[in-house]
Amino acid sequence: MLEFEKEQRVFEIGNVKIGGQPGENPIVLIGTVFYAKHPALLDEKTGEFDKNIVEDEINKFISIVEETGVQAIIDVVGAYPEALIKECEYIADLVDCPFLVDGLNDSSRIPAMEGLKEKGLLDKAILNSIDDHIKDESVKKLKEIGVKNAVLLTFSNRAIFPEQKVKLLNEKLIPIAQEADIENIIVDTAVLDLPSIGINLETARMVKSELGLPTGFAPANAIYGWKYIKKYGESSRCGAIASINTFCASAGCDFILFGPVKFAKCIVPSIAMISGITSYYRKRILRKSISEMTPFKKIF
Repeated sequence: MLEFEKEQRVFEIGNVKIGGQPGENPIVLIGTVFYAKHPALLDEKTGEFDKNIVEDEINKFISIVEETGVQAIIDVVGAYPEALIKECEYIADLVDCPFLVDGLNDSSRIPAMEGLKEKGLLDKAILNSIDDHIKDESVKKLKEIGVKNAVLLTFSNRAIFPEQKVKLLNEKLIPIAQEADIENIIVDTAVLDLPSIGINLETARMVKSELGLPTGFAPANAIYGWKYIKKYGESSRCGAIASINTFCASAGCDFILFGPVKFAKCIVPSIAMISGITSYYRKRILRKSISEMTPFKKIF
């Protein structure tokens, strides 16, 4: 079981505590809505969507999160600022948890953050993301808006391996976040493909060991696009999806972007089990404190 020598940062965003030593706080599970093939999305430009589908999926996700004791964030995807603002506002009205403002690029997500400021939602909004390609004017705009929360994405053709990703954080991404006066940062170690997820696990370990920052990643795109497993049927596919996510959880990650929120039933119980086991070890063997809200107290 992991215990990092480096002091670990814990950030409070909305009703979520993210970061800390493994087992100290419940893992944060991030489910996605309004992605390109989401049945609820009727018009990506206007942000028109079927509220019944979204409400049903989100309510089921939040219900299983509350039953198991993990934590939740909603990943709101959008290609157009007006649509993204509308979608984020709806999610903020529907649930108490924070949400990722997951624009396809700065031209969509930064105007969306500005619109969310006008609606008083910056406390719950998490910019997704700041990466190697951000321009100086975008950094200035983030500071002007007063963005409080952001994901730092370690994606770059010059940062493939763990040491390179940590260097990118130290030399560029963290200084950018500091320049923009962002208070709460979480690190996404940027999945390239399914076989390379081991690189992400080692990067996450290094980020927590050297920087003490909340970290995790998104195996979703890699696992959902894996054609090989589909020949064995949906139950085997669900097992593979749950396996890769629990693999991430067992590596000490603070959050996991697990993919479409509709797959929560397939994934959340497995992650809650790992989170609970880790908390038990921390409490019983390491004799360290754990959160009052933990799967250990909910499911065992």
